[in-house]
Amino acid sequence: MGKINIYKIEIEICSEAIFTSGEKEQNLVESRAQTDQYGFVYFHAKTLKGQLKRQAFWLLKQYVNMNKDLAVSFYDSIIKLFGINYIEAKNIKDKYGLELSGESQRSGLMRLSNLELDEKLRNYFIAFQKEDESNKYYRISPHDLIEAQTNIRTGIQLKDGVVKDKMFHTFHTVRKGLVFYSTVFFEEDLSDSVVEDLVRIVYSFRRIGAGIHRGRGEIKSRLLVEGSEIYHKFMDIGGN
Repeated sequence: MGKINIYKIEIEICSEAIFTSGEKEQNLVESRAQTDQYGFVYFHAKTLKGQLKRQAFWLLKQYVNMNKDLAVSFYDSIIKLFGINYIEAKNIKDKYGLELSGESQRSGLMRLSNLELDEKLRNYFIAFQKEDESNKYYRISPHDLIEAQTNIRTGIQLKDGVVKDKMFHTFHTVRKGLVFYSTVFFEEDLSDSVVEDLVRIVYSFRRIGAGIHRGRGEIKSRLLVEGSEIYHKFMDIGGN
């Protein structure tokens, strides 16, 4: 088990999620989904890692409330997986009394790829587009793929029952039911306990993207190795 250094995170979208690119297109939608050149929606690896780390800190809080020894061990796993900076370490010390030994800023061992649709599906449509490009006729364009993966929603802000000035905007949401994958790899072998803690983080990861506080981005998430789910037995520890 310790020799396995490559895993996959599988995420199924259970309610519309916002994978925003920060770009605006006045002729189509003001806030675009993040897409590649072929029209496939994706979620950037750096943002995914940040949201997983936020979930890990939430779990740490639960451990602190249950068992201080487990919290210390879990905190060590967070540092090995994600790394930690001075501000984070100070906040953890102030909130929970957990202190680092040695340097207060460290790099993590975990590396992630962008969260994307299944590789075989992507390759199929990419090959299709390249064939169309050579024939100078698009049967399925990048725009068609974006439409197939997203919905266009409208957000408004009201004041006294009237839409506020410049507070009417349209945005993409990723469709419910789509399944995305991120490859996870490590720069060195991990102990079983650290991998088990990663599983707990992944399985407790319930929302992704922007707008999660408005009920968007509900997901089911699990960790796979060689296409199969792993360590499911650990998910019942602590009652969840």
